[in-house]
Amino acid sequence: MPQIQPMMPDQLESLVKLFHQHISWYPRMEPRDLYKLLYQGVMGPEHLIASQEEFTRYLKVEFRRLRPDLHERLFEPVLPDQSLLRLNLRPFKSRQIPLESLVPLLLETAGSFSGELTALRAAWKGFVQSCEHGWITNFNIREVNQFTSWLEKMEFPAVHHSEVYRREYQPAYRLIAAQFIHRLGLDHAG
Repeated sequence: MPQIQPMMPDQLESLVKLFHQHISWYPRMEPRDLYKLLYQGVMGPEHLIASQEEFTRYLKVEFRRLRPDLHERLFEPVLPDQSLLRLNLRPFKSRQIPLESLVPLLLETAGSFSGELTALRAAWKGFVQSCEHGWITNFNIREVNQFTSWLEKMEFPAVHHSEVYRREYQPAYRLIAAQFIHRLGLDHAG
């Protein structure tokens, strides 16, 4: 296994701010949910897109069953620099923008990733260090270490949100590059 280089203090500080932001929104999240956030930021969407047609069909099925919610956050940063976002589908649906205008932007975002496992390991190590140093106190360090052992054994795979996160927050989002927001006319939405 390659040695993971420690993160620079400013990088770690930015990451800790991102963690705190998500924890404030989702206080019941578990370490696996923060790992998923890191995974998405480094590796992109966790599921390979076999075809544009299949991706579009699955999105349409999910979109149809969602209730619009104008009060839910439209965007959530996945990276500290906010260059990659989670676009929450319920508030998107409430804006009545055609889903067809979103699909090419999501596909282009997904195609722009060539994540490095080394970067993912370093980011996760930053999270673990944040817990060890008491900068993040929401998680039991023993559980964090157990999950870390599992990640190492499984070679840092893609994961689903925790059962608690899914039950409490019903996540329904897609990753989108911030540079595409203006194409949807959502420059000042948030």
